Amino acid sequence: MSNTHNDRDRTIALAGVFQAARLAHDMARDGRCDSSAANHTLDSLFEFDPDSVESVYGGLNGVMLGLRTLLTQISEPGQRNLEIARYVIALAHHGDKLLGDKKRLSELGHELEVLKEKSTLFDPRDFSRSAQLAMLYTEHISPIEPRIMVRGEPLYLQNPKIAEQIRGLLLAGIRAAILWRQCQGKRWQLLLKRRKTADIAHALLDSIEQSEDT
Repeated sequence: MSNTHNDRDRTIALAGVFQAARLAHDMARDGRCDSSAANHTLDSLFEFDPDSVESVYGGLNGVMLGLRTLLTQISEPGQRNLEIARYVIALAHHGDKLLGDKKRLSELGHELEVLKEKSTLFDPRDFSRSAQLAMLYTEHISPIEPRIMVRGEPLYLQNPKIAEQIRGLLLAGIRAAILWRQCQGKRWQLLLKRRKTADIAHALLDSIEQSEDT
């Protein structure tokens, strides 16, 4: 992937953060989420040498929910979800912390590569990617303070399978936050470039709809 990035790249990467936050929120509150978006988000953890920012998500379709969530959060104050906003801030914080800890980041990257290889060797019925990702989250992300506090329905949060999925989604959200930073994303851009980011997100969503119509 090129080291030269533009506002379009930054918007896609940022949408990846918002998508992970939205999915984790939905799992915690409803016990379910958009399965297609979740698969694209989790798959992004294993894109080690992408050709472009959008290819991290298998194309723009893979981050469509994130683009919609980003638009709502930055341009529709009446519809803004404060919990999702809190998760986005936490994911960005943990992404910065991880970028500053080269040893932890390298170890996590290596273990993700091993996990990707394992997933091709084992029978899917005997191999739970969610469980493995949750373990990586617990080992590498949970020690980072302050911990990301997930709020939701106790019935779902106490379900081990759902808890595993949430941890995996948060891990992918941190990966998206790191990608955003690698695209020269800055927090001040969220305030000073809000309108431009919204315009780009609108244009990207329009391009997705046009491609679906052809």
